[in-house]
Amino acid sequence: MTNTLRSLVLIIISLASLPVLAQGYITLKEPAPLQVTAEKIEVTAVFSYTCPYCYQLEPLLQTWMLKQQADVQVVYLPAAFNKQWEHLARGYYIMDTLNLTSQAHLGLFNAIHQENANLGSQRALENFFERYGAKKEQVNQLYTSFGVESRLRQDISRLKAYRLKGVPALVIDGRYVIDGGSAGSLENMLKVADKLISEVRQAR
Repeated sequence: MTNTLRSLVLIIISLASLPVLAQGYITLKEPAPLQVTAEKIEVTAVFSYTCPYCYQLEPLLQTWMLKQQADVQVVYLPAAFNKQWEHLARGYYIMDTLNLTSQAHLGLFNAIHQENANLGSQRALENFFERYGAKKEQVNQLYTSFGVESRLRQDISRLKAYRLKGVPALVIDGRYVIDGGSAGSLENMLKVADKLISEVRQAR
């Protein structure tokens, strides 16, 4: 099975094959460790740059984030379900390390889904980040750096804790998992997230 076909299978699992749950989310039996401080409500956005539904969700998520209270913190987690996605996850960690996410995050989505760019090699990522002022040598060094490798391992562990099989997904407070299958649509994912954030806030 090719990487592209595997990616499509993961997306279909997430958005088509699961029944719409009445409450719109799944509660984990064992809450996952949080990445944010105790006073914050963590929202983990799990995605892959090659996923078309993640691409569609991202502008909705960006608008939604602007409406959140100060106690909500969104943490991005690039899913590394296969080698292709792992490669692009490294791209996310690189841009984050170089403080380029505000420009390059949407840029990477657009390069793949609008420009049909082939970013499947390390050299292609080096050329991509050069658009945003990064030096190729920087990207090359970061690609297999200790920091990037550590984040990749940590996020793979988090994916297992979330028991995810597809993307996009939102994980609220390390306990509640929302995806297209449970919520029914991308737009409803954010409505369910609002409801859960309110419940978490009230319970504190």
